[in-house]
Amino acid sequence: MSGFREIGIAVLITATLASCVPNKKILYVQDSREMLSQQNKNMYFIDEPLDNSIRQGDELYIKVSSADETQTNFNQSRQETVQDPSVISYTVDDEGYIKLPYINRVKLSGLTLVQASDHIEEELAQYLLYPSVFIRFVNNKVTILGEVNRPGVYVFNYKSVNILQAIGYANDVATFGNRKNVLIIREEGEYRSKYEIDLTSDALLTSEYYMVKSNDIIYVEPLKSKKWGMDTFPYDLLLSMASLTIVVLTFMVTYLN
Repeated sequence: MSGFREIGIAVLITATLASCVPNKKILYVQDSREMLSQQNKNMYFIDEPLDNSIRQGDELYIKVSSADETQTNFNQSRQETVQDPSVISYTVDDEGYIKLPYINRVKLSGLTLVQASDHIEEELAQYLLYPSVFIRFVNNKVTILGEVNRPGVYVFNYKSVNILQAIGYANDVATFGNRKNVLIIREEGEYRSKYEIDLTSDALLTSEYYMVKSNDIIYVEPLKSKKWGMDTFPYDLLLSMASLTIVVLTFMVTYLN
């Protein structure tokens, strides 16, 4: 009968271990043990600077003021009824232009926000006294699906965010999400591409896909244990049955002896 008791204990241990997700699978950007030196092990070099240029399809919030108070309300007609800056926006058209009062169409694609601000100020100087222009990106969005705690479409007012910030919008990857295989679907011009990244690798920090772009779709696939239904497996019932089995076997062994 002692053999039955050993089997019961083995079942109990197996069930407990099966319900756990290894720590290695849920840690982000884990350190590689093959670092060059202690001094630079936490430093990561990026080959190319971040692209903060204005592109076709970007939405820009533009606020204009000038020293001539009678003409400062450049945005008055748009701000009287709408106070949200994300709504008071100009969309860069397919040719890289936006349309503004006084100067009509002005090309901004390929410029940074500072360059675009300077350019508009130069154009408006013909009509306004010492114009000052403030520009920022608005209404960029990313869609996050799959094994995250709060899937959905999230809007951010930056040129781009990194993948960890995006996952943070969705309240982190769920317990049974596969952090080693996260899919990014991206539209670039006429092309639609997909890439797979590993959130647990420190190589992520130098990856060209570390920065998420507007309209990206992020999909976190489930771990195999999720696919096998382990997340809904009745562990409590199994553990209770195993415990009861051990008690019964122990009682029988004691009674029979």
